[in-house]
Amino acid sequence: MSSINDPIKGGGRFRRPTSRDTSPSLEGVCLTRRRFVQGLAMGGAVAGLGLGSSALAAAMKQQGPQTLRGTDFNLTIGEQAVNFTGAPRIGTTVNGSLPAPILRWREGDTVTMRVTNLLRETSSIHWHGIILPSAMDGVPGIATGFNGIKPGETFTYQFPVTQSGTYWYHSHSGFQEQTGLYGSIIIDPREPEPFSYDRDYVVMFSDWTDEDPTDVYAKLKKLSH
Repeated sequence: MSSINDPIKGGGRFRRPTSRDTSPSLEGVCLTRRRFVQGLAMGGAVAGLGLGSSALAAAMKQQGPQTLRGTDFNLTIGEQAVNFTGAPRIGTTVNGSLPAPILRWREGDTVTMRVTNLLRETSSIHWHGIILPSAMDGVPGIATGFNGIKPGETFTYQFPVTQSGTYWYHSHSGFQEQTGLYGSIIIDPREPEPFSYDRDYVVMFSDWTDEDPTDVYAKLKKLSH
C-alpha cells in the first residue's frame, strides 16, 4: 500500500511480480483476485448486517470502478440508486460510478478535469494530497476564488502533476463524500519503476450506512458532549 491519506478511507495498490509461479492452477487464482478481494469487502459488510445468501451473492457480483487514463477528463457528479445492504438508497456518483472512477495520471503531465455538477446542491472535488495551485485545490471557501460548483455548472481543474504515488479525491461539500463521492488517483512515476509486474490492483477501503449522514453526524455531536 503506497499511502493511507484518511482515517476512514485509504488507497493502495497490490502488484503481482512476474517472478512468482504462474502455473495454470495459480494463474486462475490471479485472474480472479480482484473480484475475490471485492467479494471479501462486500461479503464482510453484508455478513455483518445478517443478510441472506441472495443479498450476499448480489453484492459480490458488483464490479469495480472504471479506470480513466490520460490528461483530459470529463467527470459528471450525479445521483444514482444503490443497494449495498438489501435496501435501496441514493448514492452520490461520478460518471454513474460509486466509488468514483480511478484516475490514472503520469508525473510530468498537465491534467485537465472538467467537472459538471448535476446535483441540486453545490458540489466540489478536492484532490487529496496533490501538490497544486491554491485555486485548483477544490475546497470551497479555502481554495483561492473557489466557492464550489453550482448545480448545472461545470468547473475546469487544470494543474501540472509534480509527484507520483497513490492518492484519492473526494467532495468537500455537505455529506457528499459520505454518500459516495470519492475515488482513487494513481500517478505513475516519470521514470519506469525498478521492478516488473503483470497486473496492478487498486483497492479502496470505505464504509457505508443506510442512515442519513446528517443523523449520524448529529449523534456523534451528542456523544462528544
